[in-house]
Parts: sequence; structure tokens; C-alpha cells
Amino acid sequence: MKAILVIIIVVLLVLLAIVVGSRNADIITVNYLIAQTDMRVSTFMVWSIIAGFIIGVCTIFTKYLALRVKVGMLNRKLNKLAKAEH
Repeated sequence: MKAILVIIIVVLLVLLAIVVGSRNADIITVNYLIAQTDMRVSTFMVWSIIAGFIIGVCTIFTKYLALRVKVGMLNRKLNKLAKAEH
């Protein structure tokens, strides 16, 4: 049941993206630090969402790794204390 719900949500999001993309076909000029390019609004939106997703995943992943290291250190400390108590 949960898988069907996830599939329905993904399909609805894809359909929404198609509708939004088809309604935003105007050309815009995007200025980078060292370059400039012309692209459609929908293409710019896609690239912006992808970049935001990648930045978010990298941020969460680094925080996750830091927490895993901290948990490992605390587990080792706990094991030392447990051995010292016996």
C-alpha cells in the first residue's frame, strides 16, 4: 500500500513538472560569475532544483558522517567504562 502511494505521488509530481515546464518556455539570460547564457525558464528551474538537491544531500551526508563518528567514539568510551567497572 505504501509503495502504491509513493508511486502515485511521484507520478503526480512528474505531471506537475511537465505542466509547469510547458507553461514556462520563455528565454531568459542567466549571468554566471564568468559567463552568460540564454536558456528557457523551465530548463533553468530544472538545473536549479538539481543543484539544490545535490547541495542538500551533500550537507545531510556530511552531518550524518559526523554523527556516525561521534556515535562510534561514544560507544568506544562506553565499552571502556563498562570494562573498567567489571
